[in-house]
Amino acid sequence: MKKITIICLSLFLIMLPACTNSTKIKKLTTEDIKKYTSQMKSDPLSGDITLNGKKYSLPMKAKQLVDDGFKFNDYADKGQPLKDGYYVQSIHMDDGSKSEESKIDVTLFNTSGATVKFDDAMLGAIVVAKTSSSYKNTVVLPKGITLNSTYNDVIKAYGAPKTDYMKQAGWIIYYNTDIGNYGQELRIYFDTHSKTITSINLKNIPYKN
Repeated sequence: MKKITIICLSLFLIMLPACTNSTKIKKLTTEDIKKYTSQMKSDPLSGDITLNGKKYSLPMKAKQLVDDGFKFNDYADKGQPLKDGYYVQSIHMDDGSKSEESKIDVTLFNTSGATVKFDDAMLGAIVVAKTSSSYKNTVVLPKGITLNSTYNDVIKAYGAPKTDYMKQAGWIIYYNTDIGNYGQELRIYFDTHSKTITSINLKNIPYKN
């Protein structure tokens, strides 16, 4: 009996690290969503978005994300002066691990009329794509829309979009202006079977005067 006890204890100790080292994914609670929603404007085109529990308002200085732990990986213009008219989208940022689960894509721009330091570059768009059902980034948009929301949830919250290709291609767009790279836009993609959101593309970039 003593041998059996020792064997069982040994097996338990061997298995313990595997259990304690398992990745814990933070799940949004109803209370989280209510709290984050209360901090944002109700207009989905306001530029407000909550990432991992912190509210951001587009456009903003890219340095805000850097200060909160996001990093530019393998970006050639990092640290370089940016000329007036600078506009580059699909710039990868993550927590430094280059993990797909922590990655977001952003758009940097400069419409100041002069060359600016990289730290003063403005960030005008954020794209968050859900890579799996346990995606780490907890994203909340105005009126409580999250990556777990469905097409019907979005329509109920924001009304009919200006462009609706849900049946044809699984995406919709809300926008105030249609001026190419600039303007206010919320583009949402869905899984065509479950109709659950797969990615969010929020843009708020003032037109250059």
